[in-house]
Amino acid sequence: MAQLSRLFLPLATALLICLTPARYALAQNSVSKLLLSDAQNGPRALLDGLDRLLIVNPGLVATPSSAAALARAAATPVSDFIGANLPVYQEIADKIIAAAPPERREAVRKSVIVELATFMATDIRLMPVPQPRTFGTVPIQTPQVEERGFKLGSFTVYPQLQAGMFYDSNIYATRTATVSDGVGTISPSIAIRSNWDHNALYAEAGADLTGYLKYGNENTVDWHTRLEGRIDVDPATRIILGGIALMEHEDRASPDAVEGLTPTRYWEVNGYAGLVHRIGVFNIRVGGALERITYANVIGLNGEINNHDRNHNRYTAGISVTDNANSAFRPFLEGLADIRRYDHTPDDFALPPTNVGYYRNSDGYRASAGAHFRISPAVVGEASVGIMGRYYADPRFKPVITPAADLNMRWNATQNTTAVLFLDRSIEETTLAGSPAYVYSVVGGRVEQVIIPDLIGIVRLAFARADFRQSTRWDNEADMSVGARYYFTSSFYIGADYRYTQRISEDSTINFSRHEVFVLVGAAF
Repeated sequence: MAQLSRLFLPLATALLICLTPARYALAQNSVSKLLLSDAQNGPRALLDGLDRLLIVNPGLVATPSSAAALARAAATPVSDFIGANLPVYQEIADKIIAAAPPERREAVRKSVIVELATFMATDIRLMPVPQPRTFGTVPIQTPQVEERGFKLGSFTVYPQLQAGMFYDSNIYATRTATVSDGVGTISPSIAIRSNWDHNALYAEAGADLTGYLKYGNENTVDWHTRLEGRIDVDPATRIILGGIALMEHEDRASPDAVEGLTPTRYWEVNGYAGLVHRIGVFNIRVGGALERITYANVIGLNGEINNHDRNHNRYTAGISVTDNANSAFRPFLEGLADIRRYDHTPDDFALPPTNVGYYRNSDGYRASAGAHFRISPAVVGEASVGIMGRYYADPRFKPVITPAADLNMRWNATQNTTAVLFLDRSIEETTLAGSPAYVYSVVGGRVEQVIIPDLIGIVRLAFARADFRQSTRWDNEADMSVGARYYFTSSFYIGADYRYTQRISEDSTINFSRHEVFVLVGAAF
């Protein structure tokens, strides 16, 4: 039997290689093109292609550097997918780490995790839904991907916990009479993903509990939930269905924050659906969403502040077409229609001479042309330019029409150094009397450096400008931070950050600067 086994295994392996399409038995420099081609048929096709590559060419994960290169090639198209992408990154990591030689598996694991972390940090589908435009308070911890989780039948469960303390030199984001405090935070979360060969289901839930040592009125309890499913109709067609529900609070530095004795809470419910279909070399995406946002009233120095006039529904529908003929340069066209309807019109901000509040219902659009690009194996990204506009129900408001632009570029300068550059422009709602909206432009970047194994240094810079239309007001903001994360084990880390934020405005009364020092610990199982 032992002799038969020794004879059968090589024959079976040779037969498997022969039956596998020859295009998978290629050198490292062809891997990216193969995986990009597979990704045109969706997440499962990408992962199946990765499986075939690992079977035919195990040398792709023989060393930490080659495994990182394979992870980079597999992760590059993931952000293009419509739907929850964390499970896809997770499976990429699982497959590569499991295929590594046992004696090098730990080193491969570390290199793959570092590699995927930079992709995940720029994939907007993995990050919490942003609060109204502000740089916020606590730095967001990029979701981590590990060879971890607990298998429950055909599902995998990922619990995670982060806790920490930070010092805030200006908790109310004021220009004068600043108030400082120490703050404690606890952030538990759990994610569940399916392990099916076809179709997919993903769910997550989490909370952020913040407690101030001296100023308890600033304490907050935020939570978020998400459920998303993907139906693989056939190799060329996928349907996405999902929903998000959350309760958050406005940071004191938000341009729309009111002078309440407590932070303003708001709730969001968002349901969305989409269809992705491939015709030849073209990918066509259509989708729509319904979003409901409501705000809580707060008590101010002169009584209750009404925020209900900010409650509104948002309806969006869009289409995009991508040409995937050239894997290094994939141009696309996209269009988005955006309708916003408020519960109460006019709002509460009445000014002379009419002494009538403002009707903030509006219809908007965004049309862009851009491309997913791969300048070299180390430089990948996405960029687009176009035009966006909004038209308002209130005759006192002029239309807001302005250029649209997006950029998200990632550069692996060396095996241990990664840089990310981003840019975004959008039209945001405002509560400023006499102004229909503000155009928000932000540009920034991040550099991550592996200092020693398990220790990663991070430097972040971001600059933003808010131009309030039909108003002389403008806000310039700067956000700069430096930090580090040290991973004691694959499940446990500790981190530290220093952060400086500043706003300089035409309205000097809202200028502020803030220093924050964070110490964080976390565990992901």
